[in-house]
Amino acid sequence: MARITRARMNAEADYLENVAAARSDRAAVSGDQAAANPTNSSHTQACAARAAESARGHAADYRAMAAELRAGEIPEGFRFE
Repeated sequence: MARITRARMNAEADYLENVAAARSDRAAVSGDQAAANPTNSSHTQACAARAAESARGHAADYRAMAAELRAGEIPEGFRFE
């Protein structure tokens, strides 16, 4: 198994914070907008609200993994590819 360098861990943390979490944040905003749109059906609004909640959870998970990587730890289930 190849040794994972601190630079690689920081690069992965940067990606998680600046790309993955940001993408999830945008998805949450989009879901919130769809949930609040009165022209959408109640079913669509409910689905959008759940999707927004899920996206916020993913963003939080990405940020937590980034913090672990920056601390020199490998998050549970994280794979370097």
